[in-house]
Amino acid sequence: MAKTHLLYIAFFFPPSRSSGVYRALATVQAFTREGWDVTVLTADERFFDYEIGSVDRSLLELIPDGVEVVRVPFSFQRGISARRLQEVGWFQGNFPLLETGLRRRFDSAVTAVEIFRGRSPLSYRMDDRYLAWIEPAVAAAERLARRREFDHVLATGNPYSAFEAARTIATLQSVPFTIDYRDPWAFDMRTNSKAKLSAPTFAAEKRIIEQAHACVQVNDAIASAYEDLYPEMASKQHVVVNGYDVDSIPAVRPPSGGPLRFGMLGTVTDLWPLAQLFEAWHLVRPTLPAGSTLRLGGHLGYFGRQAEQLSSTFPDAEAGFEYVGPITKAGVGDFYGELDAVVVTLFGGPMVTAGKVLEVAALGLPIICVQGEDGGARQFYRNHPLATGVDPDPDQIVLAFRSAAEMCRTVTVDQRMAVRASMAKYERLAAMRRMVELVSSAPESELVDA
Repeated sequence: MAKTHLLYIAFFFPPSRSSGVYRALATVQAFTREGWDVTVLTADERFFDYEIGSVDRSLLELIPDGVEVVRVPFSFQRGISARRLQEVGWFQGNFPLLETGLRRRFDSAVTAVEIFRGRSPLSYRMDDRYLAWIEPAVAAAERLARRREFDHVLATGNPYSAFEAARTIATLQSVPFTIDYRDPWAFDMRTNSKAKLSAPTFAAEKRIIEQAHACVQVNDAIASAYEDLYPEMASKQHVVVNGYDVDSIPAVRPPSGGPLRFGMLGTVTDLWPLAQLFEAWHLVRPTLPAGSTLRLGGHLGYFGRQAEQLSSTFPDAEAGFEYVGPITKAGVGDFYGELDAVVVTLFGGPMVTAGKVLEVAALGLPIICVQGEDGGARQFYRNHPLATGVDPDPDQIVLAFRSAAEMCRTVTVDQRMAVRASMAKYERLAAMRRMVELVSSAPESELVDA
């Protein structure tokens, strides 16, 4: 008997190291564990290498055997223009104004034809930078379906163009589809309010949700916001938390009794309250055991070009600070294993619960969470016995460092093990079984006509 076949649309998939790639990997792993055949539709490696400039090739080793990965090219530049620039490099170099004028006329004619055929980003009335990926992704899925039909289409966003691609593919193949949000499309997580999107974009999202079998969110706050936004489709909202990977949790070791090693891990962005954190570190370090350090691991920005600007704000080594660079997935456990306490810095309100929040919670180490009082991570850590949550205010962060330092001195191995046991329900593959259950519950006749 043939296995059930899932088409999984994940624009960001290994070797991309985007913030949602661990969830994407875990989704594929969960479905293969439950006996599904999985075909992944994703972007091409050239885009991750050269236009995003950020990859982690060790993640390729975590793709389960038997999973077919189909890479659909994408570029922020027009494909035809990019090819022509390479082909006529000499002409462009010698006659740049003439070449530019001819190319613009040519591109205008091509664009008009593509809009008419429904193959241009302008054919889709949605706000999304990745619209040009929809048509080739749909075409690739049609070719795959001729070889073997799909039983379900599951798409993860962002980009949210993946949702429209899933809706179109599912309609063409007469199968149900599910959408998995990593971040809310219709809401700004920094302000917890509706995003500034065009009316056609909200209409597109509503149409997608109406036709979807289910909509998956990463936390209750986002699910609740969508229930309020689309009350007639509230029953379609479900929560599957990000979870943590067991391989990222090192063995428990007793307190060192010497200098304390604080650390934080993640993709650093300009939304992190780093200025307040570093000011607090300068103030508190003289009161900590001699030689105490603050270590940062992770990529600087989502795009390679952001690294220099972010690193310019870092303290120097004399201040007890060390930036150790990007950490591969395989090295996460080793990074945490050298720490005495962990710092989690986040922006935003209730909708913001980054994947690292659960990972850090499962370590059984003292935690300093720097986020606004209504932040999703702050709320989660309220019930964690070793966590201290504070606003992004230097004076409050100083007190949190001191509290964590005291916990480092007094926490026992048994207490750490108890914390780990309480977090076991958030292990990523266990959490992802809920995703498999949701997809498996879709009746074949559920698809709504486009």
